[in-house]
Amino acid sequence: MISSVSFEKTTYNTVPYKFEAGTPNIAATIGLGAAIDYVNSLGIENLARHEHELLVYATEKLSQIPGVRIIGTAREKASVVSFVLDGVHPHDVGTVLDQEGIAVRTGHHCAQPLMERFKVPATARASLAFYNTKEEIDTLAEAIEKVKQIFG
Repeated sequence: MISSVSFEKTTYNTVPYKFEAGTPNIAATIGLGAAIDYVNSLGIENLARHEHELLVYATEKLSQIPGVRIIGTAREKASVVSFVLDGVHPHDVGTVLDQEGIAVRTGHHCAQPLMERFKVPATARASLAFYNTKEEIDTLAEAIEKVKQIFG
């Protein structure tokens, strides 16, 4: 890609050699192929159906917890549940959930203008995928109750 490099000057190679990017990421390509084969073996429609069922279940389950407010209720949405808990900063929610072995994201999730518009400083977000279960959502709900006890 280059002919020479020093602190003073970089000289790029001639075409076509200056466009050589080095060794391709072969392992990632093979891994992507295996992942595609796996998803195809399960059936993308089956995965989508399962994730939607989890989304509906999680939305209902978390909505039943006093003080929890679901953020984002579009009819056609991905299997993520963003929420806030009255009186508890989402980062604190995330810390306690992490201590309970539950992985969520917290913050503004690259949606700062929208959050500013609705005066929501941050949310906690559970992302659901085909490998998740309703039991794990139950565990999430129980852990949110623990957050309420700690900060209540």
